[in-house]
Amino acid sequence: MQLYMKQKMLSFKQDFNIVDSNQKPVYKVDGEFLSLGRKLHIINMETNEEVALVKQKLLSLMPQVDVFVRGQEVASIRKRITLFKPQFDIVKIGWTIKGDYFAHDYIIYDREGDLIAQIKKKYFAMSDTFEFNIDAEEVDPVMVIAVVLAIDTVMDSKD
Repeated sequence: MQLYMKQKMLSFKQDFNIVDSNQKPVYKVDGEFLSLGRKLHIINMETNEEVALVKQKLLSLMPQVDVFVRGQEVASIRKRITLFKPQFDIVKIGWTIKGDYFAHDYIIYDREGDLIAQIKKKYFAMSDTFEFNIDAEEVDPVMVIAVVLAIDTVMDSKD
């Protein structure tokens, strides 16, 4: 499954759509403007229901973002203390990430080492545009979207 996320350059709320390969909106991401910590709500465009929430945790030693899918906390993304490149832990679901986080070019694997998704930033665009190639049919695309948004939120956090 191929999805595209195009973030608006000058949006204080961080509202944007996630579209399929035909440019049809599949999910909408609504950011809260006045909240302590970043909160991103993922809405299914077909049913207009919230399917996930990405919520920045404020009181933690290192940046951390919690992921809730259909009301259940399913993962936490935490930045690890390292000397060189940033490293992240995806807690609870056993996923690992390999690649270049800063370039937004990385791969997500499950706990058995099987490929879940590839995330690539599209360059030469007027806004940040990301391509998601979700290879694992048994994985809920909402989980992948929420984890990618959480990683992006942790990357933007100050440590």
